[in-house]
Amino acid sequence: MVEIIFDGKIPKNSVILEGFQGIGLVGTLAAEYIAEQKNAKVVGHVDVPEFPPITLLVNGKIKTPIRIYHFKEGKQSFLIFVSELPMPQKMANSLARSIVDFSKNNNIKEIISLEGIAVPKEPVDSNTYWVSNKPKFFEKGFGKNAKALQSGIIVGVSASLLTQAKIQKIPCIVLMAEAHTNYPDGAAASSIIKLLNKTHKIKVDVKNLEAQSEEFEKKIWNMIEKAKTLKNSSSKPGKTYIG
Repeated sequence: MVEIIFDGKIPKNSVILEGFQGIGLVGTLAAEYIAEQKNAKVVGHVDVPEFPPITLLVNGKIKTPIRIYHFKEGKQSFLIFVSELPMPQKMANSLARSIVDFSKNNNIKEIISLEGIAVPKEPVDSNTYWVSNKPKFFEKGFGKNAKALQSGIIVGVSASLLTQAKIQKIPCIVLMAEAHTNYPDGAAASSIIKLLNKTHKIKVDVKNLEAQSEEFEKKIWNMIEKAKTLKNSSSKPGKTYIG
């Protein structure tokens, strides 16, 4: 069972921004950067049994593998679901279903999934695309700022969110930027944030994001390697701390 644990009162009519690991780490990069720039407060976390027993320690502060942040822009509340760790495919449906159920039970306005999209050649301009379970709901904001994706395959949590949200009649959109497949793409994450700046007026300056992406890459791969080590040694006695 995936459990969403929220501290305090859940703001009604919120917009959810979901940023999990994917192509170019675009979703994670964009979501983390928005949370940082908006001084978003950690208001909860998602408990996933399939995750290895790992806690992130950053600047002396403990971070859970999947965190929920909250910030406001004007009168609009935003909830950010973000994780640096790769999501096992076997848990994509249960995780998405939990987020959609949470959205249904708490009058969430819309769900926005942030993703990278692989292209045959290395991206130059980080073009942005979108696909939604309710195109008319999003057309006014995104139709003139990004291209509607006409064909392709969406996998993982984003794909399941679209399906589950459609069943529950919750507007859901996946925003994608053309991204490098072999390393974190700060330019692609910037494109996603610029798009949200236009459509949702979140007012996030992206000038430092590309510069931070290299440092972020090192942190991400370090976390991934530690998670693999823990998973491989989970059945063996020994040290439980990896620095």
